[in-house]
Amino acid sequence: MSPSEFFGEPFARLARRHGALVAEAMDGLAAKPLTVEVGSGAWTIARDGDGIVVTTNRADDAAIVTLTDEQFSLWAQQQMSFNGMVVARSLATRNASSRDVSIWDSLSLTLLEGWPTVSDHVSFLDRAGQPLDLHRSFTPDDDPAEVAHFLAEAGYLHLEGWADPADMSTIAADIDRAVPHYEPTDGKSWWATLQDGSLVCVRLQEFLGHSPTTVDLLSSERWDQLRRTIGGEVDLVQAPVEGRCIEALIKPVGVASGPSDLTFHRDCHLGRHAYGCSSMTVGVSVTGSDSSNGQLRVVAGSHRVALPVEIAKSDPYLPVVAFTTEPGDLTVHLSCTLHEATPPVHAPRKVMYTGFHLPSLPDSGPARSQHLSELRERVHVIHRDTTR
Repeated sequence: MSPSEFFGEPFARLARRHGALVAEAMDGLAAKPLTVEVGSGAWTIARDGDGIVVTTNRADDAAIVTLTDEQFSLWAQQQMSFNGMVVARSLATRNASSRDVSIWDSLSLTLLEGWPTVSDHVSFLDRAGQPLDLHRSFTPDDDPAEVAHFLAEAGYLHLEGWADPADMSTIAADIDRAVPHYEPTDGKSWWATLQDGSLVCVRLQEFLGHSPTTVDLLSSERWDQLRRTIGGEVDLVQAPVEGRCIEALIKPVGVASGPSDLTFHRDCHLGRHAYGCSSMTVGVSVTGSDSSNGQLRVVAGSHRVALPVEIAKSDPYLPVVAFTTEPGDLTVHLSCTLHEATPPVHAPRKVMYTGFHLPSLPDSGPARSQHLSELRERVHVIHRDTTR
């Protein structure tokens, strides 16, 4: 899709439908206009009263991004976000801070999806209409309707009593035994550089072949109860228990570079929210987690409000919740809920991630794209290279 195509009838239609939400967010976030340069052309999106307008010029006060024809087509069709281009270190900007770029990544979703960006559009209520306890956890004996409602409201869950802590000790040992079978160039692992210069494995895919206990966990009746519970009225899909359906992560102390402890992001951070952001990520606490050895933190309601990533890192306007877990506890977050892993300070930790997803729509095409899958597998190399 070319700029002349996108900024014609499609943009006019989107501006009529969602322009008021974009204008509201630009005001609330003090957002600059956005100028998109492609070749010799330039298009500027700016606020116009209670809506937005596009003009074919460069605005002096605008955040400017310079895209190739291919990059523009990917961005306009939500195949790759500005954030994805930042991660790939391929986005050229002028007069644009990381905050400006992040805001326009969210405003792009507001324009295309009608996804509000400011917090006036979210509240947290339980099934009785009372304020939701955002720190509540759930056991297998809790009412499934309560669990599903909490997930829909908050975008995450903390679950206790769903996995045997004794199995976690076995799986932790399985991870240690598996690491020597991986290497930095194998295409199935991520590696990080520690402050002492050593290279360590931090992500293991195809882990099932090293851990029969993990196979048993994912094949158990309790795991199927989990699928049914968090799905509510939707029959969630679990991937076959094989291949890369689960990954094991090691969170070491003292990472200097590489993607070990990622700051706030969504699972659709790189792009394709509308195409494949329909999953629920389940974390299995192999070891416990707290502020000393790192923990998962989520931004409540960020699946319903497109809070920009850079603002989530510095000045979030939605509640941030940290999980303190015991071995065997589970965490769940929706794929478009902002989440991060804080770095261990005194001790390492181990965790596994798998999940469920919504059934595919007829003729919806693949949920993943090849170029984003390749970027995800290269990211540990890109971000260990401090010369780029």
